[in-house]
Amino acid sequence: MKDLKPAARTAAIEPAFSRAEVRSESPASDKTWSRAKPDDHLISLLSPASMEAEQYRTLGLMLEQRRQTGHLQVIAISSPTMGDGKTMTSINLAGAIAQSPAARVLLIDVDFRKPSIATQLGMKDNVLGFRDAVVNPALSLKDVVRRHPAWNLSLVMAGRAQVMPHEIFKSGRFVELLDEARREYEWIILDTAPLVLAPDCLMIGKCVDGFVMVVCANKTSRPELGEALNILGPSKLVGLVFNSDDRLLTSYKYGPYCLPSQTT
Repeated sequence: MKDLKPAARTAAIEPAFSRAEVRSESPASDKTWSRAKPDDHLISLLSPASMEAEQYRTLGLMLEQRRQTGHLQVIAISSPTMGDGKTMTSINLAGAIAQSPAARVLLIDVDFRKPSIATQLGMKDNVLGFRDAVVNPALSLKDVVRRHPAWNLSLVMAGRAQVMPHEIFKSGRFVELLDEARREYEWIILDTAPLVLAPDCLMIGKCVDGFVMVVCANKTSRPELGEALNILGPSKLVGLVFNSDDRLLTSYKYGPYCLPSQTT
């Protein structure tokens, strides 16, 4: 994989909006929030005292422990294929970490092929987002961050600009924006495209500190999981999340929600 070079490729990406439109957009605009109800599965936000939400807090604590032994700030959440629950896991993990009042957590939708964070949160998705900041150097990260009024959580949507995903990931602006996020936030959670269906995770591998892979019980096949693990490799794999296994909730014992990888 070629190193990401700053600026050189950014000029080739054309913005899909005018400067006047950029100035009129406010990061804290009430127009971002619709009246749609968030998805019921976002239990870290809607039912933080529930047993299910405790599983995400456990996952957050395990990541915090991992950070004690190495640099871990930008976490990419992916899965072998669609429908494994990676977006739900991304939001719930970010929400669980953000329950601490002092936490500075940023959740970014970088699944540009099928962005869904806004939909699951009941938000409008036609707002300035990460793609727009990539194609327009006049926009900083702060210009596209949305602070959710109900939770201690900062969000960046995918954005409106029509740009091919590989052009975004090759752009030096992608690295610049993540570096800006590192300076402002304690944790940055990225919701990415599925590993088997798109090369996006390979392209951003050098920009993130670790990957968490979401596996769906009774859905994700062994061949799909094996292919995803081969694509990702062991060096950046932080752990696996075993999703949608009701057996973990049928007893008073907490099951192993995250299985840390055995590599160092």
